[in-house]
Order: sequence, then C-alpha cells, then structure tokens
Amino acid sequence: MSTARLEVLEAVGATPQATAEIWRFLLDIDWYATLEASLLPIDHPLFVLLANPRRLRFRMGDGLWVRLVDLGAALSGRAYNGEGSIVFEVRDAVCPWNEGRWKLDGGGASRTDAVADIALDVDALGSAYLGAVSFAQLRDGLRIEELQDGAVQRADALFGWRPLPWCPEIF
Repeated sequence: MSTARLEVLEAVGATPQATAEIWRFLLDIDWYATLEASLLPIDHPLFVLLANPRRLRFRMGDGLWVRLVDLGAALSGRAYNGEGSIVFEVRDAVCPWNEGRWKLDGGGASRTDAVADIALDVDALGSAYLGAVSFAQLRDGLRIEELQDGAVQRADALFGWRPLPWCPEIF
C-alpha cells in the first residue's frame, strides 16, 4: 500500500466547469494514498462535487482575523447585500472611540441616538464584517444580543456575501 502524498497548494478554475475538471484530474492521479489541500475556502465546490464528501476529513482553521479600529470608516467602506438599516450598540474596551450606537443605512455608517437593534462587542462585529460568520451564529453562540425582533435577520440580509470571504495566501 502506498504512503505517498499529493499536496495541492492552489487549484483554481475560472468557471465551475473548470474547477470540476481540475479536481477530477487531481483525484485521478495514481499512486498516492492521501491528497492534502489545506487552503480551500469553506464554501468550495469540492464538498458537493464528491460522491462521498465524508472522505474529505475536513478540518477548519483560522485564516484571516479582522480588528475594526475605525468603525465608521470600516462599515461605510464595505459593500452590502441590498438596502436596509440597522443600529448597533458597540462595546470596545481597546478603542473607546468605537463605543456607542452606530447606524448603518444606505451603505454608510454614522453615530446615532436611535434605539439599538443589536448590542455586541466590536470583536463580534469584526467576525461578521467579512460575511463568513452570520449574526444568527453569533446570537446562537451568545456573542450578541438581539434587542429588537427581526434585527438579526435584517443584519444577516445586509451582511450576507457570496462567495464567502477567503484568503488563500499566508502572510
């Protein structure tokens, strides 16, 4: 029995068909026991291309962390999925200038005295900022507090992003 390993550093297709063909080629190579691809995004099509995805032995690790230092600029500089508004009550023990209520409306963020929809620490907002972690996941993990009914659903609709964020480079 072979103990050879095939390590895939990058295999990127320009179209779904090209991606499927690249992986078909890689999986058809003979004489290796293990194929390792450690930098795939969590929504990679390989998970549904395979007849038996359990054989992947998928493990997830940290790839990119975000620390929002200038909350107004960060929220205003991001693209959103549709229109809508949400008010965050933000706590930040490291950057006190971020603390307070922030209204996100029409793609821009500004301070407000409006009633907050969601209360959270800035690190939880950083988790949702790139779009891979949902506000529903943060709520269910007791990382945020939904102050107004439906606020988590609204925030998820605004922050949702496809494809999920992915940083294939190690720096």
